[in-house]
Amino acid sequence: MNGKINGKEIKFEKGQTLLDILGNSEFTLDAPCGGRGVCGKCKVTAKGMLSPITAKERAHLTEEEIKSGIRLACYCHAEGEFELFTGNSFYEIQTSAEHAAYEICPDEAVIDFAEKYGRAVGVATDIGTTTVVSVFYDLISGEKLFETSAINAQKTFGGDVMSRIGFAIESDSGDETLQNAIIGQINGMIKQSGINTDEICRIFICGNTTMQLTASRLSIKSLGAVPFEPLSYFGCFFSAEKLGYNAKNADIYFMPCCGGFFGGDAVACMLPCRYGDGKTKFIADIGTNGELSLEDGDKIYGCSTAAGPAFEGACIRFGTGSVEGAINGVKASDSNPDGFELKTIGNKAPVGICGSGLIDIINVCLKKELIDESGHIDDDCPEFEGDCAIKITDGIYLTQKDVREIQLAKSAICAGTIVLDGMIRTKETPQVSIAGGFGTAINLDSAKGIGLLPGNYCEKAKAVGNAALAGTTMALLSENSRKKAEMLAKKVCILDLSTNPVFQDEYVENMIFDI
Repeated sequence: MNGKINGKEIKFEKGQTLLDILGNSEFTLDAPCGGRGVCGKCKVTAKGMLSPITAKERAHLTEEEIKSGIRLACYCHAEGEFELFTGNSFYEIQTSAEHAAYEICPDEAVIDFAEKYGRAVGVATDIGTTTVVSVFYDLISGEKLFETSAINAQKTFGGDVMSRIGFAIESDSGDETLQNAIIGQINGMIKQSGINTDEICRIFICGNTTMQLTASRLSIKSLGAVPFEPLSYFGCFFSAEKLGYNAKNADIYFMPCCGGFFGGDAVACMLPCRYGDGKTKFIADIGTNGELSLEDGDKIYGCSTAAGPAFEGACIRFGTGSVEGAINGVKASDSNPDGFELKTIGNKAPVGICGSGLIDIINVCLKKELIDESGHIDDDCPEFEGDCAIKITDGIYLTQKDVREIQLAKSAICAGTIVLDGMIRTKETPQVSIAGGFGTAINLDSAKGIGLLPGNYCEKAKAVGNAALAGTTMALLSENSRKKAEMLAKKVCILDLSTNPVFQDEYVENMIFDI
């Protein structure tokens, strides 16, 4: 049968959910729960021959949304011809990083490739859980040739790695579906560049361990059960052609991983942050997944925390990613004691709250005493859906459940940091780097105000942008940097926070706001 998505003709089978049709048609939609019908985020505007709205679907929508044709793509089935609009799909994606000029040091194989094909092009790709960035370089001169970014095509199958691991386990073809989605997306980026694919010599990829496994056509099912061991720790080359990449002459290198949930992106961050120079350093790469590392002397300690979904808006009632109209900055209003001054991405009308905006809102509400130290919203605040909530704009609220989600997330990051801090022998505050799109966008004063990191860490923190992409680029352009990354990865000792008594105590302790 035929239908239309954003004006494009597509084919589908009668009875499919709109979410399945979107995924099969290579459209990306925010579906944090992976289509299990619990998050209420996969909203689309649809009309035509659709299944009747059910009580479960209705529970996630307002009456105004229902009247305007909004449906949840995971609940709504196509029974015949239909037309669907996904709405705003523009994301503000962090691609730059605080880093000096890159060292250009190609190995002999790259030099030989350039002589044979006339040019040796390399691609540095950062596969985030939410976004994907690819940058193309001339490997001999170091010249940047092209840059592109997009929402991760796997996002339709879940907003975080655990949702996607669950999808792989529950679906007979789950692994293959996720693999085809990301490899197809990178192939699309290669095509978009307009570069002759015969000239592509190297593709260097970083991401959390789950993302790197899918991009290398390895199963992620083993990450869904103890001992959470990946099928590969990478730090090696693959044939691009054999994996299905449209660059038949290229080798693909995946940055070395150190654990099931401490991936090549965390190792890549260490390069631009100058791990290995003998100084004590700390990195918090806060995105959909939180990866923390600490270098002290000749030791590197790493851990991961499941904090990202809240900061990406996945489990927040009016949460959203960094799309146009997302509230990403909040101050108390000077003219209205009950109001807020809002900043939105693209200066558009507010459509929801992204991670940096959530941190600001919580901090401002703590100062205004609308939220107490336990996280309880003041009883004098207006009701929304049966509970007290803080009105941000007409139609956008911060709910009690939202505050609890942020408490869980910020406490996990802070407690993980305290565990790593306990490994420092000198007990001096290290150099602190905050990496990743969310980490770069947050107001560090607000982060300190809500207790995202210990106070002394916030005071010394520096936002370093997309350090994972910068580190992957360093490894792509210089054989020396690639070997350094492999050396650093071997030094990492992963701390299991789930069995760490200090983490358990600090996690409970830091749930409280310090006001």
